[in-house]
Amino acid sequence: MKNECKIGFYACLIWLLACSLTVSAVGVERHKPIDVLADSIIRLTVNRAADTAGAVREYNAQLYIKGQVNVRKKNVFYHQIPGMFHVSKNGQRRFFIETLNQVHFTSPDIYDQKTEGVLGTTNSFFEGDGRLSDLFHITPYNHMLLQDKLISPLSPKGDRYYIYTLDSVYHVSGKQHYKVSFKPRVTSYQLVEGYLIVTNGAWSVREMYFEGRNEMLRFQNTVTMGWVDTDTEMLPMSYRLKVFFHFMGNRIDGDYSALMTYRDISHEVPHQTLKELRKQGLDKYDLTRYYNLRGDNTAPVRDMEFFQKRRPISLTGEEIDLYSEYVSKQFHNALDSTAQTKRKSRRFWNDVGDAMVSRSRFFVRNVGNFRISPIFNPQLLGYSHHNGISYKMDLRFTRRMVHDRVLEITPRLGYNFKHKEFYWLVRGYFDYWPEKRASWHFEVGNGDKVYNNEVLKDIEATSGEKVDLSEVNLEYFNHTYAKISHSWEVFNGFTLDLGLNLHRRSATGNRNEDYNRTYKSFAPMMRVSFTPGQYYYMDGARKVNLHSSYPTFIFEWEKGIGGVWKNSTIYDRFEVDVQDDLPLGLQRTLYLRFGAGTFAYKDHLYFIDFERFRRHNLPIGWSDDIGGVFHLLQSDIYNSSRQYLRLHATYQAPFLVIPHVAKYLKYVMNERIYFNTLFLPNQKPYYEVGYGIGTHLFDFGFFMSFASQKKRQFGFKLTFEIFNR
Repeated sequence: MKNECKIGFYACLIWLLACSLTVSAVGVERHKPIDVLADSIIRLTVNRAADTAGAVREYNAQLYIKGQVNVRKKNVFYHQIPGMFHVSKNGQRRFFIETLNQVHFTSPDIYDQKTEGVLGTTNSFFEGDGRLSDLFHITPYNHMLLQDKLISPLSPKGDRYYIYTLDSVYHVSGKQHYKVSFKPRVTSYQLVEGYLIVTNGAWSVREMYFEGRNEMLRFQNTVTMGWVDTDTEMLPMSYRLKVFFHFMGNRIDGDYSALMTYRDISHEVPHQTLKELRKQGLDKYDLTRYYNLRGDNTAPVRDMEFFQKRRPISLTGEEIDLYSEYVSKQFHNALDSTAQTKRKSRRFWNDVGDAMVSRSRFFVRNVGNFRISPIFNPQLLGYSHHNGISYKMDLRFTRRMVHDRVLEITPRLGYNFKHKEFYWLVRGYFDYWPEKRASWHFEVGNGDKVYNNEVLKDIEATSGEKVDLSEVNLEYFNHTYAKISHSWEVFNGFTLDLGLNLHRRSATGNRNEDYNRTYKSFAPMMRVSFTPGQYYYMDGARKVNLHSSYPTFIFEWEKGIGGVWKNSTIYDRFEVDVQDDLPLGLQRTLYLRFGAGTFAYKDHLYFIDFERFRRHNLPIGWSDDIGGVFHLLQSDIYNSSRQYLRLHATYQAPFLVIPHVAKYLKYVMNERIYFNTLFLPNQKPYYEVGYGIGTHLFDFGFFMSFASQKKRQFGFKLTFEIFNR
């Protein structure tokens, strides 16, 4: 039986490896190029991009955007869609808006942008119609577009994903140009369709047109590049963007134009050694000089005269008419008291509707900002095999003070329908020294039902086979707790947390004895977290950590001290956690996690309640601790041993399995393969493998676990992610 189990386990691992290797082939055959000349033109253009990579190292620019939105059709579901802007009942369906932005770019792909001015007939649709700003940061030569959401036709291995065809050859200003069209080999969210216009000899792009999808939004984008032998040859000069939002019978179209005006283009930045940077008082991990606009919190200007002086593109007659009509209606409404009353009533019911389905935000002067999660929203629901259906709701209060200090308090309510358990939590922090990421934290709430280490006597007395916890008479305890801690980043990437954890556990009454027994614990805590090579920037006085090429290492120690209260428990809890993500290029990432923990003082009574190895009682989404959780593990197992060792590996990529079996499933954005394993003393190893897909509506994962030939389980996890990416 043991050999059969091992054979099954290794067969599963071989299958997972085989699936991973198929990514390089995109799940389709490598076709011969349909057009050899087109294939050669693209190859020369890709080589030119590689040769001139980083040729434009830095620039400042003004980005002007103007656009119109036409609400062609709406129904009763219109205001139920999260993030939609309000449409008045006076028949107005067309809106206009323009923005003026400052952009600072630093190679390879850092865009720092600040909105200087906003003006138009509405203030809400620009962010509500698909978050379009990324579509105005397009450079055809990047391997990925839209912040790694789309694979560019000019990526080094683009011929694995696209078919190229030479459409035409023509001359402009004495130079020969090629128009090469491209289309995906497989229909997918990650691939686009369109054409490129390439200049012969220079092998640089003059124009790129591409169309595709992003969540519920379809888009058509035309990017015009600079002319040959100019400073802007490799830079975008203008955009023409059309978007189409069609969902649940609602139809909204947008038409935008944008113009880039460059200044301070730098093609070469002298290489500075670490010693030279230190002489200038700079840290090589400090990227503040590339994010200087984000530290400017000046509110955007909303003034017609400001735009008349700065607007680089004249308004069309149609756009002027939209402005005039809007100003005229605003003037008449201001004089009409009846219209004001109706408008306030509509605004009230719109706010009520938003509170039901969308996050609500409001500001109280001299108090702070409040954000309330919607009452009815599928994003609040989650389902997993062992936890069943869960629901949660959040409220967030934020107060910003001088010198970038922040106070934030976040209450959370949740209910698990399968376990019939109500959860509540209030956590908060006061960031009093943001430059050093120094802050006070507190947390009060109730946790999962746990049992004490007395049950280990029954488990450890059983030898040979894995213990079936359903046959053990477990005594559960309700759990409430309070935590307070101080966090301080001692030096870049190294954070020290010192705090105090208070626990109260009372018997639930599942044994025929006195049920009023209550145990408390008084436990100082220390946590050390270290991320080598941590990049960051300063947003005013606030240090904002970005990314690192190295793993994050965490060590945590909690010590229960006896004699402080009656029935105080004595213990030492030690846990380590290592997390890393390894980018493998073109949306492929390998997430790794390792964790271990132990409780000491085996002769004293204490509760086996690990901090970093526990059941999640409320919904967690697709990026749940980089995949480092168990999806089918019984809740009792988390408290069944004073020691654990866990390993997790998650491989994420598009075109993994779906193109093999169902080419019509074009809405799948990403796929994941999971492998999780757990080792506990006196029990057989637990293995869990899974496969998941991510779409714009929901994330779904199917899992299989096995600890022996007889103990196999199947289950799935579902979370709603609509408009949440």
